[in-house]
Amino acid sequence: MKQTVLQKSKIVIAFLFVTTSFFAQSNNEIIKEAQKLLEKNYIFLDKAKETNAHLDALMKKGFFDNRSPKDFAKALTQELRKITKDKHLRFLSPRPPGQSKKDTKASFIQNLSRYRPPMLRGFKLMKSNIGYIDLAFFGGSEEHLEKIDQVMNDMLVADAIIIDMRRNGGGSPTTVNYLSSYFFNEKLLLNTIYSRANDHTEELWVADVKGVKRPKVPVYILTSDYTFSGAEDFSYTMQSRGRATVIGEVTGGGAHPTRGFSLPNGFRIAIPFARTINPVTKTNWEGVGVQPDIKISASKALEKAKILASTQAVTFRDSFFEPLEKTLTTIEKNKTTSQASKNDIYKQLVLLTQTGMINESEINAMGYYYLQNNKPQTALIIFESNTQLFPDSANAWDSLAESYLGLENKEKAVEYYEKAIEMDPKGGVGENARGMLKRIKSQ
Repeated sequence: MKQTVLQKSKIVIAFLFVTTSFFAQSNNEIIKEAQKLLEKNYIFLDKAKETNAHLDALMKKGFFDNRSPKDFAKALTQELRKITKDKHLRFLSPRPPGQSKKDTKASFIQNLSRYRPPMLRGFKLMKSNIGYIDLAFFGGSEEHLEKIDQVMNDMLVADAIIIDMRRNGGGSPTTVNYLSSYFFNEKLLLNTIYSRANDHTEELWVADVKGVKRPKVPVYILTSDYTFSGAEDFSYTMQSRGRATVIGEVTGGGAHPTRGFSLPNGFRIAIPFARTINPVTKTNWEGVGVQPDIKISASKALEKAKILASTQAVTFRDSFFEPLEKTLTTIEKNKTTSQASKNDIYKQLVLLTQTGMINESEINAMGYYYLQNNKPQTALIIFESNTQLFPDSANAWDSLAESYLGLENKEKAVEYYEKAIEMDPKGGVGENARGMLKRIKSQ
């Protein structure tokens, strides 16, 4: 009986020894596969070789032996970063088995964009006509670009914009570039991305956007120590080009685009395969983070930005509207309506509409302000400009007709009322024009 127990004990001990040896060997084999990927793909070959030598020394000491998958992944990630200092470089443990057994229908539904956390946490127009945008990440699909178009369209009325990157961990370089492009008119090179593995350089230029660009609107970007990767890219790019004031904390310091690779036993490794190079600074924010223009705790950054933005919003607004107001005042003072003054007003209204500062209905309201205040010549210039800017608008032609009627030029009034009817035969504008024509002819 004692002999049988002793024999069984020996078998168990031998089994445990074999299992432990196999487990340790399995971890080391996984590391060796990771080393191959690292040397082939990591952006800095010298760092990859130095890291691999460091891992070889650790494996000889049995440093990774007898570790659970999670502990193994954590330890290997730490050792990979000891040499590279690269926060994008990480080793991941296998996903829990339960994840692969989820209900298929539930998994499908959860993967629909409408049920995933949104890229855009929110946006609003605040006091002093300051726009506020809170982005969670930079998504990589067409749908995310459309979201940017949507929010930038709503921000057209803003005289300053605050963009919150404090809780943004990064995302697609393409989407970063798309949002950045809204703030530049020139065809500038914003970034280059160099990949060592295939010796390829990708250039990211100011892109065409579907909305109205805001090349002069004051921009403030909020950062924290959580701000990372693509969020840093946006902040660094805007700051280096002088297009934004960065307010908050020094960011995380990750400038390397990353790619995931599968390894045996369900392990994975994320390897930075490329590096961003800013054409202005000739470097990036890797390891040092984006340095704010105004260093302040993340919790106080928004309030600080509001104070600065409220002043700059007034300056921005006045820079657009003061020239128009000056020209209109000069016309009233001198009682002149020269072709030069007409051209000047038209050009200024073109600029205001192109930049989204004013629209057709607002120009129309401006014309009626002068008309109702017994300044028909000034009103006429504004209404004429509106028909040039919006030739397909029946309302613009109807208003122009009314201004001629105020000047007692019935012939021109009839001409433009008829044009309004032609453009809107069954609508409210056409009906109003018909009523006015009937009234003119009855006089």
